[in-house]
Amino acid sequence: MSDWIEDVTDLIFESSFMTLATADDDGLPWVSPVEFVCDEDLRFYWNSVIDSRHSRNVRANPRAALSIYDSAYVAMDGQPTALYGEGSVEEFHRSDMADLLPSFERWIAWRDTGRTAPRAHRGDPQDGESPWRFYRLTLTALYALSPDEHPQHGWPASWRVPVDLTDSFSRAYRSRLA
Repeated sequence: MSDWIEDVTDLIFESSFMTLATADDDGLPWVSPVEFVCDEDLRFYWNSVIDSRHSRNVRANPRAALSIYDSAYVAMDGQPTALYGEGSVEEFHRSDMADLLPSFERWIAWRDTGRTAPRAHRGDPQDGESPWRFYRLTLTALYALSPDEHPQHGWPASWRVPVDLTDSFSRAYRSRLA
């Protein structure tokens, strides 16, 4: 696996939050930071209350986009690492996700290992009348910032290129979360 693909793959494992971009049925955009987990097939999951703006938006318009950025990057010091994706969102009750919950718990435990401050955990989302739901973003396109010089503008112009992380992410997922 190339160093660049490995860096992009690591970014997913090392990040707690992604920026989720949604739009309502009139096309009015909204962005939200959401804590996420990922499955082996590079599908992104989060849970939110059903009346949050981004939750209402995906019920009205299931298309969404994400961005994950290396927030530790120092401007003008090497190349930043960032990931961008677009796809469609589905909403689930907790009971629909029962088979995936152990994987999610392993993901969170692995990601949180070595953190200096404990995270505050809210109660588990429940079925029935609970306002909490799980959401899954299945990607149709994925991009990353290129490690190469921009073809027109040179350095330090960052530009995104299509990337296929399917194999590298799946291998890293099985290795890290087994």
